[in-house]
Amino acid sequence: MKRPESRSPNAAPASRTSTKIIVSLLAFGAVFAVSWTLAKSSMPAEVVVTFGTSLFVAGVTFVVQFLLDVERRLDRMGDELTQHAAANETRIAEGFQRINEANRLFGLIEASALKTDAITQLVGNSVRVKPNPSLVFDLAQTEIQRLSEMLKTLGDSGDLTYEGEDRDWLLGLTRHVNDTIDAVSSTLDLGDQDFFDSSVWQSDLGQRYLEAQREAIRRNVRVRRIFVLDRPNLRDDAKFRRLVQMHDDVSIEVRALDPTLFPGQYIPPIFDFIVFDGVVSYQTLPSAPVNELNRLPVATTQLVTSPARVQRNIDLFNELWRIATPVS
Repeated sequence: MKRPESRSPNAAPASRTSTKIIVSLLAFGAVFAVSWTLAKSSMPAEVVVTFGTSLFVAGVTFVVQFLLDVERRLDRMGDELTQHAAANETRIAEGFQRINEANRLFGLIEASALKTDAITQLVGNSVRVKPNPSLVFDLAQTEIQRLSEMLKTLGDSGDLTYEGEDRDWLLGLTRHVNDTIDAVSSTLDLGDQDFFDSSVWQSDLGQRYLEAQREAIRRNVRVRRIFVLDRPNLRDDAKFRRLVQMHDDVSIEVRALDPTLFPGQYIPPIFDFIVFDGVVSYQTLPSAPVNELNRLPVATTQLVTSPARVQRNIDLFNELWRIATPVS
């Protein structure tokens, strides 16, 4: 089967030109025939005039067709230019909008109290995350969203909640504290079973937390801790003494509070919390009541920045510190 010949890009213009020539020749022939009929009895010179008139009409016909074709082409070109101009205008407007948004964000970064280089590094590093593998991409997306929500909450002086036991907030606050760390800690994981060797203070988190407090004390940060005793004889317990010695080794001020020693005095509800610099309260909440045979599970961790709630914890700590006694 013979393949159809492809049409040349110049085929359409050539066809239109041929049509114009044919129409012009037909106009020439028609005008010449009429003129010849009218002038067939005239002198030969008039034949020349008749021929010239016919040729002139044919030329005018050709020029008129050409001008009409040019006008149509100009109309089409005008429509295309209008469409292109509208599309370019839209793209330019979108480009300016992106530039304005970028300038706005850059202005916010410059005005932020946070370090601008850390923010720009976050943006730059986020661009390096590729869509594949999707699991890594989804994890990065989740972490960015979590960080964004955290910053928004902190900016609004709200409270953050973490499901389970947190370590990043605790260690981060301890490493950046400037003046004071006031903590209230329970001793329910120091029961008759040998839970001391597996308690939070002997865990990786506990060891890192103690070391971070040591570094804070070297920066002239005052660290105080109140241990709330769950039974009267715990003060003389060897495991509790080992725990107190760990704190003495890093120069942490320690007091113990036995609520049973104040039967007629109101003791406010006590829970584990830490107040950093008097502006942030880190606190953990248990998931269920526990006994001496069970460690205290942490259901949620809260980071409180509300001034009113932080002040309540400061007042509670000062009251407990007043009635607690030093552990020698």
